[in-house]
Amino acid sequence: MEKRKWVVKKALPEDTGRWFDLLTAVKDDFCGLDLSKDEKHRSGVMENINRGNAIYVEDASKTNCPIIGAMSFSPDKNQITWLAVHPVYRRQGVASSLMETALGELNNKENIKVKTFRDDDIHGKAARGFYKKHGFMEGETFTSARYPHPVQVFNKPINRR
Repeated sequence: MEKRKWVVKKALPEDTGRWFDLLTAVKDDFCGLDLSKDEKHRSGVMENINRGNAIYVEDASKTNCPIIGAMSFSPDKNQITWLAVHPVYRRQGVASSLMETALGELNNKENIKVKTFRDDDIHGKAARGFYKKHGFMEGETFTSARYPHPVQVFNKPINRR
């Protein structure tokens, strides 16, 4: 299938219902956690939307234009904080379109970071490959009470767009 360039939009407060629908659709990718029901995650999504740090791609050909991929990021920490693509739309360039937009918003004069699953976790296989494809390199691995699983930091070195 030919990959296409998707239109990336800044999320607005009125997009939250569709954003939370995506969270439910991708719960199996996050250890079965339905983040749409997690109040801490929901409030974080709202904060990112209000700050202008949340972007998405929608399928305008469908009724209600569902969000098919979304990403949040932190310019202050120079970090991608969350990324997911609806299972039906994977391998079609949705995540790459989001990544290109986010990289334009983040500081390319400093390493850009993202946390994902470790290499021994099946949930992280696709994500790890995606980040490597976009120039990120494996970094430290750690466990934290904040995450229900061990995570690994990936860094995108300076000027590796």
